[in-house]
Order: sequence, then structure tokens, then C-alpha cells
Amino acid sequence: MTAVLITGVGAVAEEPRTDGDPGPWFDPAAHLGRRGWKYFTPATRYLLAAANEALGRRHDDPPPAGVAAERFGVVTGTQYAIARVHRRMDTVLTGEGVHGISPAEVPGFSMNTPGSQLAISTGARAFSVTLTNPVTAGLEAVQFAVTALRTGRADVVVAAAADQAPEDHGARGEYDAAAAVVLSAGGRASGTAGATRPLATVTGGISRFLPPGPAGDLAPAALDRSAARVAALAPSPGGTDAVRLLVGAPPAAAPHAAAVRDAVAEALADRGVPVRDADAGGTRPARHCAVSGLLDLIGPARAGETALVLSISELGHLTAIGIHRADPVGPEFI
Repeated sequence: MTAVLITGVGAVAEEPRTDGDPGPWFDPAAHLGRRGWKYFTPATRYLLAAANEALGRRHDDPPPAGVAAERFGVVTGTQYAIARVHRRMDTVLTGEGVHGISPAEVPGFSMNTPGSQLAISTGARAFSVTLTNPVTAGLEAVQFAVTALRTGRADVVVAAAADQAPEDHGARGEYDAAAAVVLSAGGRASGTAGATRPLATVTGGISRFLPPGPAGDLAPAALDRSAARVAALAPSPGGTDAVRLLVGAPPAAAPHAAAVRDAVAEALADRGVPVRDADAGGTRPARHCAVSGLLDLIGPARAGETALVLSISELGHLTAIGIHRADPVGPEFI
């Protein structure tokens, strides 16, 4: 099976702030330069900033070297990237009519615009795909990229997510963010963009649906089957690495997330795989919408840790990605 390597990561994320904090949390000029982004939506700006960091490039640099454009793909996950754009256009059209909409802002109406702009900026021509599931779309982007690399659709893929939270995001506990990881097929990408050495190896990914039952709880048999599938993403027992288990969900899904975490931990124990910081327990709030899972993935990837990262939505959609510390540096990174 083709080895899939994480060769670069990048992120920008808004965090809770006090009323006294001055200015906006994100400065597009600092990330994208002085020109060329004026008519981009905020989510598009966030996405470009995170992807450029992951690729190790500036926004006005030429497309990354070391991979043919036809073998370079982009996949973007999002939940709210255009929600505010749609709301504004609806308000303007019903109040002022079409003359209140600037031609420059019309492209922002499409959910595909942020990812398409990233593909244009980086010269990616293998594919540009947008995934739009709540909460899980960021990790789904990684799963899609892994499948594309293993089936020969591309040699390098930027898997990313970007969201601009709804306008009442402070009350909802949701915040703006974007994150990106550069994934490459081991042995097929020479001089991979964004990397001097791989950060981690992706062991695999799965998506499952665990809808709550009539009583609001998860069906035990379905939960156990899904937990076993997730645990199988961890390296085979017998190694020295304990697995870091990170489970993120919005507050409404926290009870289900806790049940999933406990079930996965039990499945890992059955396989003889130790869980790192098992006593810490708990789950992580998905406060950055669909970007949350990618943000959770970037931490252990940077640290070279073995990890299982899960995102769970309120409706019962679960996506999991497994990563392992990178294998010794191969000739494509020398």
C-alpha cells in the first residue's frame, strides 16, 4: 500500500478574546501581502494563509516546485465558509435589489470558491473538491486526499478546511479558522513542496454514521463496530508508541463523543495498544467548526506523535484519521 506522508502543516485560528483586545484577530496583509486579496471572502483569506504556511510559500510566489500541476490536488472541507455571504446577499437583494450587489463579490456566493481560489493560487490541476459536512468536513478532506493518493489520482494533495463562524458565534462558542496539511505519496513526489522531511505517516481514515436511537443514546453494537474500525487505524501492537486519542465534538454531541472515546479506548486495549494520557479522558470542543479536527491533527503531527483523531457531529457522523511518527527519511526528501 502506498505510504501517505504529512509533509507540511499550517493554521490560522481565532480564539476567545476579551472586549478590550484591540483590532481584528487576522491581518490579511501580514499573511497574503499588500495586494491581490481585496475581493476574497474572509474564509478564502484564512484558507490561503493556512495553505501557504503548510506549503512553505508566500502568496505571490510561483506554484510549488517538485510536483507536476496535473498530479497536484486540493480538497477543502467547510461548514460555514459562505454563510455570511449568503445572508448579506439575501438581505441586500430583498431590500435594495440586484443593484446593491457588487460584481466583485458575486463569486463568493459559491461554496467552491475558497478551494478553487487555493487551486488557482497553487497551480493545482489534478482536482479541486469541496466537502461540506458539519464538524467532520476537515478530517474528511484528509480521508479524501489519502484515497486519491493511494489510488494514483495525485502525487501531492493539500487537504484543508476553512470556516467563518455565524455572526452570533460568540454566543454559540464557535470561531473562525483555517488549517491545511500537505500530503504526499511516498516515493512518487520528488522534492515535495513544503517539506525538508516528513512530519508523520497517515495510517488511514474512516467515516461512519452513528445516529442516536429513540432514547437519544448510541446503539451498543454499532458503537462497538465503529470503535473497532477506528482502533484498527492504530499501528500494530508490539511497538513502543502509545496512541494519543483526540475526540472533538460540539457541545450538543459531547455525551456521544465521550461514549465513542471510551469505546475506542477499550478497543485499543483489546488489541494491546496503550493509550497515552488515558487518565486525562474527556473530549475536545469543536469550537472551530469543520476546521476543528484538522487543528487537532496538526498538533500531534508536528510533535511526531502516534495519534487517532476523531470528529463527531451532533447528527452522529464520525470521521477518524490515524497518524504515526514518520518513517526514516527517504531519498525523495534528501
